[in-house]
Amino acid sequence: MNDKATNPYDAVAYPGHSFSQTHPAKLSTIAHFHGMEAARPSAMRVLELGCGRGGNLIPMAAQYPDSRFVGIDLSGSAIAHARIAADEIGLGNLIFHHRDIMDVTAELGQFDYILVHGVYSWVPDVVREKIIALFGELLAPQGLAYVSYNALPGCRLRDLSRDVMLYATRDISDPVERVRVARASLKAFAEASDASSFHGAALRQRLEQLTDLPDNVLYHDDLNPGARPFALHEVLSAAGRHGLQFLAEASFPNMYGAAKGPAQAMLAEIPIEDAAHREQSLDLLIGRAFRETLLCRSEISLRRGIKPGALKPYHIAAHAELVKEKDGEEQKPGVDRFEFDQGVRLSVDLHLCKSALRQLSAAWPASIAFDELVARAVADVGDEIGPDVEAQIARLDEALIAIFKAGLLDITLEAPPLTTVVAERPRASEVARWQATTTREVTDLRHRMVALDGVIVRKFVCLLDGSRTPEMLLADLNAFLDEAHGSGADVGNLPRRATAEEVAMHLKDVARLGLLHV
Repeated sequence: MNDKATNPYDAVAYPGHSFSQTHPAKLSTIAHFHGMEAARPSAMRVLELGCGRGGNLIPMAAQYPDSRFVGIDLSGSAIAHARIAADEIGLGNLIFHHRDIMDVTAELGQFDYILVHGVYSWVPDVVREKIIALFGELLAPQGLAYVSYNALPGCRLRDLSRDVMLYATRDISDPVERVRVARASLKAFAEASDASSFHGAALRQRLEQLTDLPDNVLYHDDLNPGARPFALHEVLSAAGRHGLQFLAEASFPNMYGAAKGPAQAMLAEIPIEDAAHREQSLDLLIGRAFRETLLCRSEISLRRGIKPGALKPYHIAAHAELVKEKDGEEQKPGVDRFEFDQGVRLSVDLHLCKSALRQLSAAWPASIAFDELVARAVADVGDEIGPDVEAQIARLDEALIAIFKAGLLDITLEAPPLTTVVAERPRASEVARWQATTTREVTDLRHRMVALDGVIVRKFVCLLDGSRTPEMLLADLNAFLDEAHGSGADVGNLPRRATAEEVAMHLKDVARLGLLHV
């Protein structure tokens, strides 16, 4: 354990940050949608196997001080960093253990959520079996397990490039050199292969994908010779041996994914109750390469399907903007076009739906309770709604469900603890304030990674501890600029002074990034 050569994650640190798809607020919502009574995030126990430096658990622990969190990782250096971070932020509800997964036992107790992200495909078979066994042993009766892995059949294409890189680096042990040679070899083979062939096209596609992939991710994900992908049915077979069943994917609702036309017709013939068969068939149709599977205990009776009124218990959010038509573009009368952050555009003619999407756009990144959203839309539309209000509300419900099925709405049982309203003494997330002292990427209150644009914005976020008015923020920001310019160091393009207008702009930007606490 002390020899870095025994653990590649000590030799090369894996990037540690938050993963929104693992957040218990999201997982508990998916469970509730399927008829489970999963623990609410405000009072839960969470275990993460392979927690790294704590980038995923620490924001959760800060967000839910009355819940308990445990992180386990084989890397001693990663755990040391995680403990330092937790201590500096002052988290007393979070414990990190430097431990092999094989040494984890029932003495840890039961957990409402067990998270295993980026581990399952990259460890030996005996560890994989242990992970699933721990799900069966440590999950609470209404508990939920999250496990991600490279999936078949999509990863067969990825493995074509891995074959090239693993062969080229077979006798190289130094991590930096392994990555350099791997990239160079893939480039050489891809460019020399027949571009018109299936194989050549696959190599070129992966070469392009690796352009922006950090070296440490390439080293651990692609250059691990023991890594392997799995078909969903293989994972579910292992889960079944330990009293577990398939609940859903973390990408829920994922209605048919990228399947179109005949593929959708094929999937529609599979009974909705046979979710595992549907999902496996979808993978075979679209070639999915990565899965984030949720498991629960087999004895739980699950509710499948999405019926009218299904969104009523939830808070709704959508990152959508009304598209302003350019000069010369034809716009149909009564139709508004909205663009979502996934790049998808929707044309909407239903008055209530147009109003609801405008409400969600204005509120983003905050959420609106479903009933409140409907009430706002009805009030906004006014007399244009017509005499049969209930019929129009039913049409709105149908439209929102269709948008939800397309993966364009985010729903949660509990609204995230953020606000877009700037208080007299605004307070940013304590984790974001801590992160901003050393990095431009911080965790927002929707558990996503967002980027802060420049040194001034990072400093500004650090000042948002709830004790300062805008006037005080301006004074402290200018004191920072005076000190920077007087230090004699190269300050680059830092301005000499900040203005009240710039402080107001920064506050608005920080709110839209989802960093301001309620």
